[in-house]
Parts: sequence; C-alpha cells; structure tokens
Amino acid sequence: MKANVSFVGVSDAVTLVGSLKRGEIDGAVRGVLSSAQVIKQLKTDFGLKEVMRTAILEDVRGKQFLLAPVGIDEGSDRESRLALVETTAAYFRDLGWDISIGILSKGRPEDRSRSDEVKMSLEDGEWLVEALRRSGLRAEHFGILVEDAVSKAELIVAPDGVTGNLMFRSIHFIGGGKAYGAPVVNLGRVFVDTSRAKSTYSDSILLAAGLVEMRSGR
Repeated sequence: MKANVSFVGVSDAVTLVGSLKRGEIDGAVRGVLSSAQVIKQLKTDFGLKEVMRTAILEDVRGKQFLLAPVGIDEGSDRESRLALVETTAAYFRDLGWDISIGILSKGRPEDRSRSDEVKMSLEDGEWLVEALRRSGLRAEHFGILVEDAVSKAELIVAPDGVTGNLMFRSIHFIGGGKAYGAPVVNLGRVFVDTSRAKSTYSDSILLAAGLVEMRSGR
C-alpha cells in the first residue's frame, strides 16, 4: 500500500490523537502542539503507561542514527532505558532494520572514582549492555565517547532524558545536523513527535508517510 499524504492541520491534541485512534488518518505528526498535552492524550486514548519516543537524526557528516531517550522526563533509571531500547529495537526490526546499540555514560571507565554520579552512570551502562546482550541484541558501552558511539552504532542511548534532549538540540540547532522526528515506538500506530522549534515539518511528514507505507507492507 502506497501512503496517501495529505495535510490536515488541527489546533488541539484531542482532535489529532482522536483522529489517529479512530483510523481517520493513517499517521500523525505533532508539529507546533504542546508536547505535554499530546503525550497526555496519547496515554489516555491508547491506554499507555508511558510514551516511548526515539529520534531519527543525521549529523553534519551525513551519518544517520537513532537517539533515545529524548524527553526530559524519560529514561531516568536503567530499567526504563532498557524497556525503551528493547521496544525501539523491536519497532525497527519489524521494518527490516536490525540495529546495533551504543550505550553512553557520564564518563570513561577510568573516571569511576571521580564522583558517585559518574560511578553510578558507568555501572548503569554496563548493566544495560549485559541485559541487552542477554536479550540477543548487539550492544556496546562507549562511556562518554559519543563520537565513537555515533560512528559505530545505530541507536545511541543517552544516560537520561535530559542528556538526550541536550544532545538532540546540540546536534540539530547548533551543530547543523538534521532531525527528522521521533516516532512513538510503543503505540501500534504511526505517530511522529517533533520539536516546536523546527523551521519546517515537511521532513517529519514524509517520515510518517514512509513509516505508514513500510508498516502496511509487512
């Protein structure tokens, strides 16, 4: 099935999410609507405990990769990051992409003694790698070396959502990288979240249309 792209603007989260829930549209992009309101409505209409988002980015060199968590209230503990990574891997596996995973921490392994925060972050990163490998996923711990992680892995996992959000903004708004949007990976429908600060949403709309087409052809 080829995705039929049409532009239907709505001014509130209830209408947008409700249209997706009722099947009136095949996919949705948040655009300028409030993130908090849209997430709340997704939880209500789809019965979700949490909304899991994974951003699709491209750095200034043209390397495309995934980044999560990107919401400031997401990924605050290692268990939630594990669930997010496993759900993201399953989402893209269904689309034919077996991703490799790069786990980030707040320091290098030799920085363990510098602070309790760094030590705990390193321990969390090591725990995540072991848990993901037990699940049959390809994962590697890169410590704080994000440049190595982006070069070698396809899904970059930040130490928490605040860090992920800062990385996203640094890459896109300062570093000249591209941000295509963040699909919700635990929804069962195509919903692409975006930043209200983007200058255009055409790339996010095309991403949503492509995801609809790929999912319908499974």
